[in-house]
Amino acid sequence: MSLKSNLKRTLQKSPLIWGAYFRTKTEILRIVKLRYYLYDISQNYKAMHWSVAKTKRAIISSELLFQYHKLEKGLVMPGPKRLFGLAPARATMALISKWQSTEVVDEKDSIYRGAIGTLQSYYDRIVDFKLDENNVITDELSNFLATHHCERAGYNTPCEIIQLDAAEANYSEQFSLLMNARRSVRTFSDELVAGDVLENVVRISQLSPSACNRQPVKVTIVSDSILKQKLLSHQNGNAGFGHLAPHIAVISTDASCFFGATERHEPYVDGGLFSMSFILALKSHNISSCCLNWCVRPKTDKAAHKLLGLEPSLRIIMLIAIGYAPEYTPVPRSPRRDLDDVLRVI
Repeated sequence: MSLKSNLKRTLQKSPLIWGAYFRTKTEILRIVKLRYYLYDISQNYKAMHWSVAKTKRAIISSELLFQYHKLEKGLVMPGPKRLFGLAPARATMALISKWQSTEVVDEKDSIYRGAIGTLQSYYDRIVDFKLDENNVITDELSNFLATHHCERAGYNTPCEIIQLDAAEANYSEQFSLLMNARRSVRTFSDELVAGDVLENVVRISQLSPSACNRQPVKVTIVSDSILKQKLLSHQNGNAGFGHLAPHIAVISTDASCFFGATERHEPYVDGGLFSMSFILALKSHNISSCCLNWCVRPKTDKAAHKLLGLEPSLRIIMLIAIGYAPEYTPVPRSPRRDLDDVLRVI
């Protein structure tokens, strides 16, 4: 028996000494693990920063979405029509010009069309309601729009909300059925999920809300068996079943889509919103899934980034095992808390 084992056995003979030893050890480990927070701070400091010098497409497109979404929100505000949004309108024009100066922008790009369509709607509102009598921005907008040609009618804003017809279908009941049908599955058939089905699942999930519509989520689907096993070896909650999943989805968010420390939680909020939509969209196609947490050391996080070729600015939110469940598949009952334990109405 080792010296360490002998020492522990000796300490355990005295509950008082053993208790003091165990508490001290626990606190030391907690202090040592504070370096994990330092890793997060370092990564966020590097990624979550917008500057004039930065020309990365993810940053330019995110800042562009951030600015023209201000105009979108202003165009749907209730109350009398007024001139608003001079700063974000000019910022939107400047960012489009910056984007075009760094690369050839595809005029079919949805973010580009969205920006031009929003500027067009903003201009039309000003002209139709004669909101700019002193010509503070009207000619500036007109000249800019005249030199930027793309199909913009489909990107005009605002648009009408889709109202669900409860008389036609009981959407609440259908959603309840979908939520109840969704369970964490830990056994899968060998059948692969078709690529076009996965694409449709992601397309539906893209409708998830995100901060200022910046849509920072990236989805990596791992189907290669060798790469899949290497990835799962970095995750500590898939023993006994992870290898059965035909696909592993890696949900990540690009921290460079956010401008600074005040938005430090947004990568995880937006990533979580997307992940839930993704899981429900899978189930709506009768595809089962199991969330695999990403509670790992910085060393492990770096290893996974290297394995998958992910940019350092990407934050891995979670892994999701994906596949079709066999006809008979047992799942945990997983009782939920009583409503009184969850809901508080003030």
